[in-house]
Amino acid sequence: MRRSERGFTLIELMVALVVSSLLVGMILAIFNRMSIAYRGQQQIAGVQQVLAAARATIELDAKQAGLELSQGFRYAGDAGTPTVPRSAVRVTDSAVGPDSIAFYYADPTIQAAVTGGAFPTVTLDQATGFAIGDLVVLSKVDTTTTGINAGEANIATYEACLLRITAVQLSPAQMTFDINAPWGRPTENHCNAAPAAGMMIYKFVARAYRIDTSTPAQAALGPLQLSPFGGLTGTAADAWTPLAYGFTDIQTALQLYDKFEPGGGTDTADPDVDPDREWYSGNDQTLLTQPGATLQPRDGFLQMSISLVARTDRDVEGISTAATPALIDAARPNNNSLGNHPSVTLPAAGDPALQGSRIYRYTTFVVDLRNLGVGR
Repeated sequence: MRRSERGFTLIELMVALVVSSLLVGMILAIFNRMSIAYRGQQQIAGVQQVLAAARATIELDAKQAGLELSQGFRYAGDAGTPTVPRSAVRVTDSAVGPDSIAFYYADPTIQAAVTGGAFPTVTLDQATGFAIGDLVVLSKVDTTTTGINAGEANIATYEACLLRITAVQLSPAQMTFDINAPWGRPTENHCNAAPAAGMMIYKFVARAYRIDTSTPAQAALGPLQLSPFGGLTGTAADAWTPLAYGFTDIQTALQLYDKFEPGGGTDTADPDVDPDREWYSGNDQTLLTQPGATLQPRDGFLQMSISLVARTDRDVEGISTAATPALIDAARPNNNSLGNHPSVTLPAAGDPALQGSRIYRYTTFVVDLRNLGVGR
C-alpha cells in the first residue's frame, strides 16, 4: 500500500514567512538601537577624554602661575607702559563668547644667578640650559614686606622683567639680550634695576588659551588654541595652534584677597560672604588682570574657577543635549564662582558653534593660585 505524502500548504508557508520577517525585523531594530547607543557612548567618551586632557593641561599652568614673579612682570612690548607690571594671570572676559586666559611663570629647572654686568649683557654663575631665542625672566626678590598679622613671617615680593636672549656663552658664562621691540628696548628700562648679584634668571613660560570663533567656520570647528608666547604680542606672532576641536566655551571666575586695597575690602555679596575675599566672574576680571592693574603687596589672587564646555563633532540620534550648561549665578552674575554665561537652548539660531543634534559635556575645576595668593 502506497503511503500518502503531504508538504506545507501555501498558507503555512506565508504564516512562517511573516513570523520570520517579524523576528528578523525585531532583531534588526534591537541591533540598530544598540548600535546607535554604542556610537553615542563612543562620542561621549571621546568628548570626556578631550575635556580631561584640556583640563589637565590648563590646570598645570594655572597652578604654576606667578612662580618667581608673584607681583607680575614688566614687558618691553607694552606700548607706552613698559614699566607697568603685567599680572601673572590674565583673563579677557566676554559676556557673549568664550573667555580667554593666560598664565605666566618662571621655570626653576633652568636658572642662573646673576653675578654682574650691564645691559644688554650680564655675567652669570653658569648658562647651561639656555639658548639663543629663549624668553627669560630677570627676577629680584625682596623679603622686607611685613606679614598680614603681627608676628607672622615677612612676605616675599618680586621685581621681574621679561627679556629675550640674542647671545649666550658658557665660559665665561654670559648672556646678551634683545634691545628691539617687542622683547627689549635700547636701554632695557622696562627692567627696574641694573643687573646685580642676588638677581636670578629663569626660563620664562607663557601659556595662553582661547577658543577661536573669529569666523563662522572656525566657530563650527571649535578649536581650543594655545599660544606659547602667552598672547603677549597681540599679533600673528603669538603663533596660536590648535590643541583640540569641539570646544564651545571657556568660563572663568577669580577670587581676590583685597584686605589691603585702599579703603579696605568691600563685600560684593559673592558666595563666600567674606569682605576680604571676593569672587569676580564678569568684566572685573579683565580690569583686575590687565597691564597696570597692580594690587597692594599683601593682596593677591587666591583661586581661579575654570569651566570648559565641549561637544561631539557630529550629530547624534535621539540623545542630543537640550541646552548648554548654566555657568552663572543669575542673582550675582558678576560676583560668583562660575562665570557669566546663562544656559542656551540648542540649537541656537545664528550661532555656528551651537548647531546640530550634538552631545555636550563640561567640566568645572577650581585651582589654588598658590604662587599668588595670600591671607588664606
